[in-house]
Amino acid sequence: MDFFDLHSDTPYECYTKSEEFYVNQLAVSGEASKCFENWVQTFAIWIKDDVKNPFELYKKIYNDFKEKTRNLPLNLKPVLAVEGGAVLENDLDRLEILKEDKIKFLTLTWNGENEIAGGVDTAKGLTDFGKNVIDKMNRLKIGADLSHLNEKSFFAAVEKAEFPICTHSSSREIINHKRNLTDVQAKLIAEKGGVIGICLYPEFTGEDIYDGVYKNICYFCELGLEDNIAIGSDFDGCEMDKKLCKTTQIPLLYKFLFEKGLAKEIIHKVFYKNALNYIAKLD
Repeated sequence: MDFFDLHSDTPYECYTKSEEFYVNQLAVSGEASKCFENWVQTFAIWIKDDVKNPFELYKKIYNDFKEKTRNLPLNLKPVLAVEGGAVLENDLDRLEILKEDKIKFLTLTWNGENEIAGGVDTAKGLTDFGKNVIDKMNRLKIGADLSHLNEKSFFAAVEKAEFPICTHSSSREIINHKRNLTDVQAKLIAEKGGVIGICLYPEFTGEDIYDGVYKNICYFCELGLEDNIAIGSDFDGCEMDKKLCKTTQIPLLYKFLFEKGLAKEIIHKVFYKNALNYIAKLD
């Protein structure tokens, strides 16, 4: 099978826990390559909204992870992202550096607020600096990840973003959580050719995580978004269900969805094709 995961926090965990990548005690490791024919994994460098010296921390994690992924399995293609716009430190030129570092997505905030916008735990909206950030991201073809934004910031950001994406959010209709997307939000992302990575965190998707993913896929398809949904695991970023807490368990989810009656074509779109089509726009 083929698999494209839009979000994991593995670089941060490798750095803070001094773990290697190929063999480790984390959710994502190079060993998972044996499970897939083609595997595209997004590795997000997590930067909290209020962390001290955020750009310096980003560079430390970035350099550490690049060193630990020098010799990747041939069937694994890494995609790099940053989770937390605080990394810019109010400096637009930092986006040029992120582009040089081959960062594909930038999550504008985490749950708090920064110079760009407000996350779900705040009431702050998109700032003038944030508008300039999105304009420059459009020019540089860096995806604007809206996953953690509050609704006020979300609607302002999605209007400006040419390449919007929610790498790890699910449907609010299935689980009423502030981190999840309303139907209106999901459709706005789809209208701009973006994708939504269904998160594997039970609090967002359902206590029975297999059934929760199934319900999310079915619901988004009912909304006409079968070409705009993907998987954004959030592995190594939160506490997962033991049944689905490692990349090596993804084939079991695939098998479950197939046995539930989802068409193979739909499953392939969700697990691989839709995310691949989106990221091709950023080249």
